[in-house]
Amino acid sequence: MTKTVLGRAAALAAATMIALTACGGAEETPQEDPAAVEKTTEEAPAEEPAEEPADDDTEIAEAGGASDAGGAEDPTGGENAVVEIGAEFTDEETGDVITVVSAVRDMPTEYYESVDNPDGEMVYLEVSVVPGDKFGGVLSQSSFYIDSDGELADYTGTADGEVAAAGYQYFDGAPRSEGEASGYVPVYVGTTSDVLTGSYIREEMKVLGSDTIVPEFSAEFEIPAA
Repeated sequence: MTKTVLGRAAALAAATMIALTACGGAEETPQEDPAAVEKTTEEAPAEEPAEEPADDDTEIAEAGGASDAGGAEDPTGGENAVVEIGAEFTDEETGDVITVVSAVRDMPTEYYESVDNPDGEMVYLEVSVVPGDKFGGVLSQSSFYIDSDGELADYTGTADGEVAAAGYQYFDGAPRSEGEASGYVPVYVGTTSDVLTGSYIREEMKVLGSDTIVPEFSAEFEIPAA
């Protein structure tokens, strides 16, 4: 497939404590009746024991529960695993420098293909791109692929909300006129394996207003086992 792109010159346009106080102040000590002093202690009325606080069934709720220590819940469910890649390649035709930094494997997903497919896996590719200055256009997230049992699986566009909810920055493409960009590209692999093969493919392009054809560029990288 051939894409049409603009030359660089044509592309530059874009957060009680309650104090208990006895009512009426301190109690005054009454004057002793001389007759009363002669009474035996046995005749004095028995002092009632202090009233026990009434039991109730109110439970004190402790944040997280005393038995659930361990910090806040992992928003990704604690199943994911980050693997380092560090693959860098340069598209000599365009001057673009593409780096696949890492991958987050085994990400929880509600992507429709995963519902009835226990053999699949959602992978987030962490990418960084530095566009060249020869042409206009966009370095697209759809240029990143992962091999899925012989088929190339590209980015899962409907998973951009999942990427953000998991705390990652979604890579939404990089206009060459805006310079360096980075983020995560979600790719759902229908058939996964311990080690995966990824690829970057920039399709053949035709320069707008001329007969110049920019040949396709592709490069492969390995995604290690989790």
